[in-house]
Formats: sequence, structure tokens, C-alpha cells
Amino acid sequence: MKQTTDCLINRACVPCKGGVPSLNKEKTKTLFLQLKSGWILNDAGHLYREFRLPDFISAMNFANSVAEISETENHHPDLKIGWGFCAVEIWTHKINGLTESDFIS
Repeated sequence: MKQTTDCLINRACVPCKGGVPSLNKEKTKTLFLQLKSGWILNDAGHLYREFRLPDFISAMNFANSVAEISETENHHPDLKIGWGFCAVEIWTHKINGLTESDFIS
């Protein structure tokens, strides 16, 4: 894929103050296709991915890296950590749905 300024990789999160609608299905599909493989839309309509890692400390280190990025972007996913995995679930809590910022990594 040719990377342009419209690509998600070139964008930063914009904090949601609420009061905006979540993305429609067409826009969600367009943005979803730009994500790296492994992501799904779960039953709640949130972005979800499990990252497999070699052991528990690697999972914790990965989660800490996600936490640092999340603080920088002021956009925080839910994390579930266990031996050899870290699951990441992303959506905009203020509107209980997806916004463009949820797709930015």
C-alpha cells in the first residue's frame, strides 16, 4: 500500500470529547483494511487483537510499551495480560463506539 498523508500511520490520535457519532460501517471497513493483519472486530464492535509472546515477562514488557504509547496519544485500550500473551481491545469509551483515532497505531 502506498503511504500517503491519508494513511493511518501518518496520523496522531485526537481525543474525543464525546457527543459525536461512532463511525458508520463503510468508514469502519475502510479504516479496518488499513490495519496490519491479526486485528478483528469483536462482538462488541471493538478492535481486538491477541499478541503471542514467549513468556510472562515479555507479555508484561509489551503491555508496558503499549501503556507508554497510550499515555503519549492520550488514548487508552483495555489490556489483558497472561503467560505468553497480551490482548488489546480498543474503542472510544466516551461514545462506546469506534472513531478514527481507534485505528491509529
